[in-house]
Amino acid sequence: MPKKNETVFETLVDLPWWVSVIVACFVFVGLRFILPGTMKTPIFSGVAQLVSSNAIWIALFFLIPGAISALAAWRRGELLMGQTSISNIRRLSWRSLEDLVGEAYRLNGYAVMGNSGPGPDGGVDLIARKGGETVLVQCKQWKARQIGVRTVREMFGLLNAERANEVHIVSSGYFTEDARNFARHKPIRLIDGPMLVQLVKKAQSPIPKTPTYAVSHRVGAGRR
Repeated sequence: MPKKNETVFETLVDLPWWVSVIVACFVFVGLRFILPGTMKTPIFSGVAQLVSSNAIWIALFFLIPGAISALAAWRRGELLMGQTSISNIRRLSWRSLEDLVGEAYRLNGYAVMGNSGPGPDGGVDLIARKGGETVLVQCKQWKARQIGVRTVREMFGLLNAERANEVHIVSSGYFTEDARNFARHKPIRLIDGPMLVQLVKKAQSPIPKTPTYAVSHRVGAGRR
């Protein structure tokens, strides 16, 4: 669910760094060599020559989001590798927890689309896709209280509304018995603190994986 009115720059920041490199190469070739030959009238020909002479600078602009994307990917990797226990994870901010979970899913073979909004999101935080199936993920950085059945019911409603295959609710804490009972026999996976640690450790494993990329978009509304 992409954000509305997202600019090309923002889209490239969301994509892997090498996408920006490819776009920059196409822009340079197009403006430097193709555009001048397509503009035959005197007025447009002058404009085309001006643009062509500055093609290198325009192309370099498209490399900026690639650098930002590469830096963000490095930070996510450092965040993931720095987690050694549930106590470490519980010290993370809600935003860092979402980044950690997204990176763990990505390194476990999912293509991940995340929430880029300014505050905590009470709905879907991540959309993970693998093998043609879509998983809605909600992250809960709750340290002092358990996740109740109300949260699970709300996510189950979003499962149907978004026509997803599964719902995963990830918490650094625990779930109430009512929440577990409601999720039983439904396409809902409740991942508590100990299970989250195992998910992170699996992503940290040196066993070769096929990582996909993250696209950071706003995917819900409301607040926790």
